[in-house]
Amino acid sequence: MIIIDLPLTLNPPVMSPYGTPKEIARQMTNDCIARRLRQINRMVTRLYDDALRPLGFTINQLNILATVVSRGPIPPGQLGQMLGMEKSTISRTIERMYNHGWIDIGPGKDKRSQSLKATPQGRQLLLTAAPVWHELQTKVLDATAENAGLLAAFGIGVHGDDGAKDDDFYSDEFATDFYA
Repeated sequence: MIIIDLPLTLNPPVMSPYGTPKEIARQMTNDCIARRLRQINRMVTRLYDDALRPLGFTINQLNILATVVSRGPIPPGQLGQMLGMEKSTISRTIERMYNHGWIDIGPGKDKRSQSLKATPQGRQLLLTAAPVWHELQTKVLDATAENAGLLAAFGIGVHGDDGAKDDDFYSDEFATDFYA
C-alpha cells in the first residue's frame, strides 16, 4: 500500500501580476470608479431628496419636471433618453407626477405616441423648489465638515493632519453617513 502525503491546502494561493486576491480586492474597493460614482449618486440623491421632501417630491421628479418645462411638450421616450432613465422608471414616475397634477399626458405626433407637458401646478412647484435647489447646489460643493463624507467620495479635500490623502475608503464615517 502506497500512502501519498498531500498538503493540507488543496487550493494554493493564486498569484497574479496585480497582487494577491486580497490586494486586488482592496485596490478595487478603494479605487473603483463605478463603485465611487454609485456611492456619490446615492449620497447626493439622499441630500436632495431630504431637502425636497417638505415640498412633496424627489430629485428624480424635479429633474423630470425641469426637463419637461425646459423642452416643452416631449415624448416620454425622448425624456427617458435625455435623462438616461429606464422606460419602467420613466413610466412609473410620470404616472405619479400626473396623479399629483404636475404634468399632463397628451397625444403625440401619431396615435401611438404621447406627449408630456407641465401643468400650471407643476410650473409653480418648480418655482417653489428653485431656492431649495440653488442652496443645495452650493452646499454640495462647500468644503465644510458637514460635507466631508460627500467630498471624500469625490476625492476632494480628504487630507489628514499631515496633509496626505487618505486612500482607505473603508472608513466607518462613510458607512455611518450613508445609513443614517
